[in-house]
Amino acid sequence: MRVPAVPNVLLFWIAFVLTHPLGATAGDFLTKPLAKGGLDLGTAGSLAVCSVRRCQRAGPGHPAGRLTTNPAPGAYLAL
Repeated sequence: MRVPAVPNVLLFWIAFVLTHPLGATAGDFLTKPLAKGGLDLGTAGSLAVCSVRRCQRAGPGHPAGRLTTNPAPGAYLAL
């Protein structure tokens, strides 16, 4: 069974609509006062949390992947 191709623009908007509310909710949680159920980190604090999290996700990858100097063609390299 052949699956029809989905245009890239449509995929972008689907991802944007699904993830945008999640990011807004996380931002509200980080900056909202403690009395209202947030963490009260402010703008700079929430930026620091998001930056650290982003660096963790984009870290060096798996150690075994770094040892390979000449990967096989088509091999996946974790960044």
